Amino acid sequence: MDPVTHTLVGITTANAFFRRRAGREAVPILAWASNLPDLDGVVMLTGHPAAVVFRRTFGHSLFLLPLWCFLLALVLRRFYPRLGAGTVHGLVFLGAGMHLFFDLINSFGVVLLWPLSDRRPELAIVFIVDLILTGLLALPIVLAGPAALRPRLTLLSRIAAAAVVLYLGVCAAGRALAREALVREALATPGRADFLYVFPEPLGPHRWRGVVRKGNLYDVYLVHSLSGRLEKKEQIETHPEGPEAARARQTRLGRRLDRFFKAPVWETRRIRGSGGPEGAAAKVTAYDLRFRSLVLNRPSIFPFCFRVTDAGAEICR
Repeated sequence: MDPVTHTLVGITTANAFFRRRAGREAVPILAWASNLPDLDGVVMLTGHPAAVVFRRTFGHSLFLLPLWCFLLALVLRRFYPRLGAGTVHGLVFLGAGMHLFFDLINSFGVVLLWPLSDRRPELAIVFIVDLILTGLLALPIVLAGPAALRPRLTLLSRIAAAAVVLYLGVCAAGRALAREALVREALATPGRADFLYVFPEPLGPHRWRGVVRKGNLYDVYLVHSLSGRLEKKEQIETHPEGPEAARARQTRLGRRLDRFFKAPVWETRRIRGSGGPEGAAAKVTAYDLRFRSLVLNRPSIFPFCFRVTDAGAEICR
């Protein structure tokens, strides 16, 4: 989820269930705590191509997050001394826990067991930026703006929380229906599917990105979960076994990408006039269909590039 939605999760939860019992202090505490795991976003400031691989790692780790929560609670107690230590620590742990959940429900994944494992579990039921979800969480604050409705803020926030739970249930059901439709399509076409997955698309749970790989060929569909209709949008070749791609995948970054990618596409292009002491060069590009939206019609984000020669492979700058 994006920082705005994470913050609204904390604020809505505080207004709905803790403002009356713990006081107004619960609102900023939960707002801060709901963003705490994103401290690993600092890696993006390095500008290194591999930085994205470390997102949702040490800040989201079940092993390290208790330490970050404890440290944040110590800091917040200095600003809100009226609240007891147990209350502050409880709110911080709750906010951080909600952050993990709302990151798990999209398709970027969370490395919960870092550094022992690079595995990124995910539920993939909402897009990483979901305007409906954000709107539901923001609605109580907007409606309670007029002075006459401010006493209703708790009730409005509880209604919003219930609406969010209902909406996520609809998203989960939509994904299940989309997967059923994609499985039917895969079975109806020649060949055995080596990979089949449903990724969320933005702007509602009624459209999904279905990806089926058979051999070195991906079929990409826009799946309409309510009707079960599929639109074939793309057919993309991937060649991870090629000699140049294999050399790129053997690099340190390449090995990390193999663990990070969900639906990887590896492409190789010879560089003309590149003969030299290192031999002919090739450009190997890699990206993940996880980040290639059909609805937004934009190129893939987080693409990676390698320059490969007989001497080895290096990251393109």
